[in-house]
Amino acid sequence: MLLSKQTVEENATLALWEVTETIDELLDLLHVDPFIVQEISLFTSNKRKLEYLATRVLLQEVLDEQKTIAYTKRGKPYLVDKSFQISITHTGKYVAILLHPTYRVGIDIEKISDKVVRVQSKFLSDEERTSIDHTLAKTHLALLWSAKEALYKILGQEEVEFTNHLTIEPFKPYLMGTMKAKETRTSAAETFKLTYHVFPEFVLVWTVKP
Repeated sequence: MLLSKQTVEENATLALWEVTETIDELLDLLHVDPFIVQEISLFTSNKRKLEYLATRVLLQEVLDEQKTIAYTKRGKPYLVDKSFQISITHTGKYVAILLHPTYRVGIDIEKISDKVVRVQSKFLSDEERTSIDHTLAKTHLALLWSAKEALYKILGQEEVEFTNHLTIEPFKPYLMGTMKAKETRTSAAETFKLTYHVFPEFVLVWTVKP
């Protein structure tokens, strides 16, 4: 079920889907495409099948036509016809995509849970951890994790160390807002602005870069 479709910064398109359908219902929406049927037959997990199908249904819903998604050796998704830059994310029953005709994009969705509290040292520097708002710790940490995942996706580089190569400037979490970040993985040492929305169950963070 399409939850939202909106135009965000730089005329990028962001769409969010809640998976309420069965595998067969999603396949029907894709007109039982033989290629897709063959693809999902390789998956042993129904969860993985649902994510795969929902992503393609959402893309079809947004563009009003079917597109073929492929992946680079690094696992970065792209459209075979190169009509748009694309970033994909999913967690639980939610799937989101971000599209732009030419600009690079990165998006990530993360559940608000105790997990991010337990693993924070794996993705945050000591300095970043000191800036956490402890009254909103789980939400704040989920936003930081999601932001770094979105940066990782837009960079498309191997061997990115979240604690050393990606830095998020201190910010106070609201229901929606922006963050500033910098990467030191490449010689360009780029800066980024990330936008976020906080939902009851999850956070959504994205970035668009020329």
